[in-house]
Amino acid sequence: MNKKPKQKITSIFRNNFIMLRKIAVYTPEYFLLMIAEGIIWGFINSAVAVFNYNLLDAVDGGADFIYAVKIIAIMAVFYILAYAFDKWYWIIKNPLMREKLHLKMYKELFVKARSLDLSCFDDPEFYNDFVWAMNESDTRAIEVLEDTGKLINRVVASFTLFGILLTVDPIIAAILLASSCITIACNFWGNKINFEHSKANNPLFRKKNYINRVYHLADYAKELRINHADELLMKQYDDNTEEFISYDKKYGKKYFMLYGVVWNMMGDVTFFALILYMISMLDKGTLTVGGFAASTAVVWNVRWMLTDMIERITKYAKHSLYIEKYNEFVRFEAKIKDGIREIPDFESLEFKNVSFSYKFDSHPKYQFHEKDYVPPKGEGDNKDALKNINLSIRAGDKIAIVGYNGAGKTTLIKLIMRLYDPTEGEILYNGVNIKEYEPEAYRQKIGTVFQDFKIFATSIAENVMNGTYNDKDEKTVLDALEASDFTDKLKTLDEGIHTHLTREFNDKGTNLSGGEAQKIAISRVFAKDYPIVIMDEPSSALDPMAEYNLNQAILHNTEGKTVIFISHRLSTTRIADKIYMFDTGCLIEEGSHAELLKMNGKYAEMFSLQSKKYQAS
Repeated sequence: MNKKPKQKITSIFRNNFIMLRKIAVYTPEYFLLMIAEGIIWGFINSAVAVFNYNLLDAVDGGADFIYAVKIIAIMAVFYILAYAFDKWYWIIKNPLMREKLHLKMYKELFVKARSLDLSCFDDPEFYNDFVWAMNESDTRAIEVLEDTGKLINRVVASFTLFGILLTVDPIIAAILLASSCITIACNFWGNKINFEHSKANNPLFRKKNYINRVYHLADYAKELRINHADELLMKQYDDNTEEFISYDKKYGKKYFMLYGVVWNMMGDVTFFALILYMISMLDKGTLTVGGFAASTAVVWNVRWMLTDMIERITKYAKHSLYIEKYNEFVRFEAKIKDGIREIPDFESLEFKNVSFSYKFDSHPKYQFHEKDYVPPKGEGDNKDALKNINLSIRAGDKIAIVGYNGAGKTTLIKLIMRLYDPTEGEILYNGVNIKEYEPEAYRQKIGTVFQDFKIFATSIAENVMNGTYNDKDEKTVLDALEASDFTDKLKTLDEGIHTHLTREFNDKGTNLSGGEAQKIAISRVFAKDYPIVIMDEPSSALDPMAEYNLNQAILHNTEGKTVIFISHRLSTTRIADKIYMFDTGCLIEEGSHAELLKMNGKYAEMFSLQSKKYQAS
């Protein structure tokens, strides 16, 4: 458990001001209307007490009927207009402006998320805070703004009501102020406790949400029905719930002592003491019956207003704790920085003494600990994923990177894509360190099909283009699908390239087999003119005939381009000009297929084992 967060008043003010300023920039209408609503409701909340005080005081003082009617008429007009504005604001305008703010804030977070280094997703604490920022951003912004509106409301109402109390008796006002100071302390500590409670529950919510996803996503449906993973998940769900309960018990006791005992008891004692004091004034004749009735209502309202106003003020400390995390995420600067060189046409790519380890810090605040390490998929337990790699690739080369699972193949590709930077050594593009190029422009030179490719819930055409599709792209899409051998499947689809993939958002959509989906992913590299094409296990979901056809299609459609195959199925590597054999992060052999067989080393052993397997089948 982290230590209690400490905040300076200046930090609380700064964080909340930053959030309010962001709201004012994104949705100025929302900002201004909330302030107006706060002022109007301030008058509404104090109007009843003012109305009762003046009406009862007038009646008790012997005012005529016409004077009373005037007071009632003024109040009626005020309430009709004020409540009309209130209903229009909350029913019509507020939901629209919330959605607008949600859209703009999430777009900002999506852009920031896309700019994050891939390393951030390997750091559990950073990832926890990232998810927290995504979940809390617009909710917290709305709470800050609405609390500001309510604070304005309470200030306006309290000043009005407090003025009435001062005319009745200054002692009553002084007692209420003293009671409010105790409320300040209670709310301050209550917000601290609430933040600690939320912080403790955050990892538990992530696990709960993960298990919920497993049960409602189609991806897991078959696995849950044919194995015993269900038992494990249910046990984890039970254990997770028990942790929730233990935290609820722990913090529930603190909430009860703070709010149930200290706060409520003090408030009730104060209120009834004031009632007794006013009864004594009534008995002495220093307060009229009408004044007593009106003052009792005013005391109750002032007590509630001051308590709620102080609660709003102290909530800014709680908001600040959340906003600080949001601000840290928004301010986060990626380690992979932009270079200034323009990217030239590709001629060569060279690794010089490159090593890479997954032991790193993604942010000064987020110290990455080895005990928390979760290796990226495919890299096994090897934290030193690559060790002193030297290799070169020339324009037009057909290169194969081979090795068993965990050899470091996928990590090598991530370094080529500059999703990570080397721990040691350098990667040169045309003899220049790739750090000197702008990452986005550099990556535009490389078309990649990842082993764990993703199909999006959009049309086939949009999936192939990996983005927006226009009618002018039709031939490009069809040619790319033909190159990836998807044409036969396409002919069976009534809507052709406009068929939606998955049925998540479209009942007329289609669910593809693993091999069919892989062909869609492969077609993406044929749809654009990439000088470098990387195929990470391109045939893993294909049968031998489809694999052969794909290899021929790759050779035909990438003529003159540089192609890098990542594979542990060596039937693909025979078409390569040069093969690099990796084992436990080291480059152990290199050469053509024939040369490596003559070496009779690790590659020859691997090829022999796979050949026997194919012959046996």
